[in-house]
Amino acid sequence: MRRGSIRQAAEELCLTPQAVSQQLKQLEAHLEQPLFQRNIRSLTPTQAANTLHAHVQGGLDRFADGVNAIQTSRATQQLYLYVSPYFATEFLVPKLGNFTASHPNIDFRMAVGVDLVELDERGMDAAIHWDYGGNTEYVETPLIDDLKVLVATPGLLERLPLRTPADLLKHSVVTSLVANTLWDDTLDLLGVPERASQPLLLLHTHAAMMEAVLAGLGVGFISYADAVREVGAGRLVSPYGMDLLKQLPAKKMPRFSLLIKPDRKNSPLLQQFARWLLDYVCAEAVVGYASQCRQEPASTALRERAALA
Repeated sequence: MRRGSIRQAAEELCLTPQAVSQQLKQLEAHLEQPLFQRNIRSLTPTQAANTLHAHVQGGLDRFADGVNAIQTSRATQQLYLYVSPYFATEFLVPKLGNFTASHPNIDFRMAVGVDLVELDERGMDAAIHWDYGGNTEYVETPLIDDLKVLVATPGLLERLPLRTPADLLKHSVVTSLVANTLWDDTLDLLGVPERASQPLLLLHTHAAMMEAVLAGLGVGFISYADAVREVGAGRLVSPYGMDLLKQLPAKKMPRFSLLIKPDRKNSPLLQQFARWLLDYVCAEAVVGYASQCRQEPASTALRERAALA
């Protein structure tokens, strides 16, 4: 049900697709009715599957609650995270001592990476991931918008001045290799309808994008905190201001979100960590701006708070 594919389910279960398919056929034979309509690329659940899934998921959640209850009684608790590199260095690690001091017996582990990995395969509890939100595989809590600023070196703008916003089309663009619409959205905000065939420098990490922009390789996007430092030091210029991309609607604003595995959503330690992130690390006073993902829609925010409580 969750994967929508026998092949993907088999990968997660460390079985062959043939084994999973055979077990599914045996279950359908026992129930004397089909659970999925098989298509070339996916499976479509029947009403019977939807009904059965709700009961099975409830049972698995009860098992997970029991495991969590036992784990929380141990002297040492483990928290294993997979974190976006920029969030780790800019926000999490500088504040982490505050959390570990209040949990002296915690075994804290953290791996960093840009692409979201399969948490179960790595034995991880949760991830802090950069994307546009809407992940349905995990229990998602929006943390902060990753407010970007369009910047360039003073030398680059001397060579290729931006007399009008349309002059941006003459520049190379430094942006993330991870799928995003920041460049098109920025041109829309500036009222530039044309789209030129521009050289793109797509880089995997924020650190690499930062170095490319500082080297004068193009105009590019860096995160707000770094823009404040670099523009303030005179190494970079923000030709359209620091707040241009604040005008983006929430659905077009990339964000960092906490993604918790469904079977760990009731972990007291993870609930404490999520509250600490929201109240101590991702507060407006810390990051320097208000995040739309924490404000809209109100019903979602209320549900998230209720889940954490």
